[in-house]
Amino acid sequence: MPHNLDEKDIKVLSQLQKNARASAHEISRKTHLSPNAVRARIRKLENKGYIKQYVAVLNRKMLDRRLMSITGISLASNSSENLKSFLEFVKRVPEISLCHHVSGTYDFFLQIFAIDMKDYHNLLVNKLGEFGEINSTLSFFVLNEIGSGHFVDLTHLFIQNNPN
Repeated sequence: MPHNLDEKDIKVLSQLQKNARASAHEISRKTHLSPNAVRARIRKLENKGYIKQYVAVLNRKMLDRRLMSITGISLASNSSENLKSFLEFVKRVPEISLCHHVSGTYDFFLQIFAIDMKDYHNLLVNKLGEFGEINSTLSFFVLNEIGSGHFVDLTHLFIQNNPN
């Protein structure tokens, strides 16, 4: 098993991804471990860094963030200083929920949640426009989404453990 994970660790991680609030008793029933063994494995997985944090996934539509955009950003300069400066800038814009530094035509892809198109336009022109070193943008508006965006597929770890 890679990274010293065994099949039981993977099962515990899988259950926590589905419901991080599941009790040790609930997880024990699904993993065939005792509740104490589940708690010990969770502590070990936390200490080793496999579990980064526990979060609540909010329903953004109920919180008036109905418009989702994936926005490509091409910077005027790819100097190390400019890239770092942009990353620091992005941290101060709360509508940006995710920032990917990528290779290719664009330097970054941002996941942005806005109230509506007017709100998005304001963000693009007034907030992102403040950075000043943006060469171009490209916006994609999400029509529908499948999945939650926080799930990590673990099936390859089961396959590596059971090659037959």
